[in-house]
Amino acid sequence: MRAEVAVITALGLALGAGACEGQRAAPAAAPARTITYDGATSISSRLLPLALPALEQRTGVKLQVERSGTGKGLKAMFAGQADVAGLARALTPEERSQRPFVAIIGYDALGVWVHEANPIKALTRAQLRDLFTGKITNWKQLGGKDLPVLACTEHLLSERATLEAFRLLALEGGAFGPVKQLEDPSDCLKLVAKEPGGITPATVAYGIAGVHTLQIDGLNPVPEHIRTSTYPLTRPLLLITRDVPTGPVKEFIDFMVSSEGQALVAQAGFVPAR
Repeated sequence: MRAEVAVITALGLALGAGACEGQRAAPAAAPARTITYDGATSISSRLLPLALPALEQRTGVKLQVERSGTGKGLKAMFAGQADVAGLARALTPEERSQRPFVAIIGYDALGVWVHEANPIKALTRAQLRDLFTGKITNWKQLGGKDLPVLACTEHLLSERATLEAFRLLALEGGAFGPVKQLEDPSDCLKLVAKEPGGITPATVAYGIAGVHTLQIDGLNPVPEHIRTSTYPLTRPLLLITRDVPTGPVKEFIDFMVSSEGQALVAQAGFVPAR
C-alpha cells in the first residue's frame, strides 16, 4: 500500500512539473473588494447613489446595498450578515452596550410636512405630539380650516429610523395614534401633496412640490439649526461596524468623512458632519 501511495505521489509531482513547464501557474485571486451595507433608506436612497461611483473610482471598493431600514439593518450587521449598517437616528443604550464602532457622516432633520394650502405655519412640540397621538383630530382646533387631520407614516412595524426618531423626539416616547400607513416617507409626501388635511414627518431632503414644512417651537429645519441640533427634530446619520474597521470597510468610511464624501452628503440634501 505504501508503495502505491509513493507511486501516485511521484506521478502527481511529475505531472505538476510538466504542467509548470508548459504554462505558468494561475496567479492568486485578488482580495475581495466588495462589502455590504444594510440600514437606513434615507442614506441608501439619497446619499449612496452619489457616493458609490466616486468610492469605486478612488478606491476600487464596491458596495452591495440592502435597504432593510435602520432597525433591521443594524440587526443584520450585528449578526454578521452585513459589513456596515447605516443609521438615521442615535443609538439606543442597548445598542451602545454592544460597543460598535460609530462614524458620524452627517445630520438630517425631520421636516413636518403639510399641504401647501394649509394656513398653519408653525406648531409647538406639544401640538405636534397631539396631532400624531390622535388628541387633535381637526385643523380648526389649531386655528386652521375645518378639515380632518390625516396623519401619515411609514408602516409602524417597519423598524424604520424615521418612525423611531419621530416617536422619541416628537411623541416623547409615546405611541402613535390612528395614522395612515404607507411604505415609504416619499409615499406619504405624495399623499399630503394631494390631501389638504394631510401631515407627515419626512427628512427635509425629500421635499416635493405641493407641500411645505412647519416651524417647530419657532425653528425651521435649516442647516444652522440642524448642525447645532437646536431644531428639535434633528438626527445624526451614522455608519456602524461591529469592530474598528479595516481594509475595504475602513476605506469606505474614510471616504465618507473625507472632504469629497462630505461634499456629497451636502449634495444629497443633508448637513455634513465636517
